[in-house]
Amino acid sequence: MSGKLLLFGFEELPAILAVEAAAGPFGAEVVPVARVDYNRPLAALAGLDTDAGSTLPYVSGPLGGRMIVLCGLDRQIEALLPALAGAGAGPGCLKAVLTEHNRGWNAARLFGELLREHQAMGGR
Repeated sequence: MSGKLLLFGFEELPAILAVEAAAGPFGAEVVPVARVDYNRPLAALAGLDTDAGSTLPYVSGPLGGRMIVLCGLDRQIEALLPALAGAGAGPGCLKAVLTEHNRGWNAARLFGELLREHQAMGGR
């Protein structure tokens, strides 16, 4: 596998399978993240950090929408984003690339930051 897509808020199997079909040609592994794991650091969810420390299970409600975190797919992002949009993960689904800056964040923190950026850009 050349990279991973971490899926948050994808609760219906058809939506997960559609993303998996879109990501398949890029050799990307699709990882639906269970809500109970939303407090774990993103790098740990991507399998990049084995020592995530002790994190409490996430017990809050849904994030407020869908989110995809792209891990190790930097070179394929320009072709991958339209494929994801065609699979139903278009502008309404927040997306981020795993970076050195956000790798220690949890899902709720990243979702909040992406939502603020999205709103600041006028919802585009």
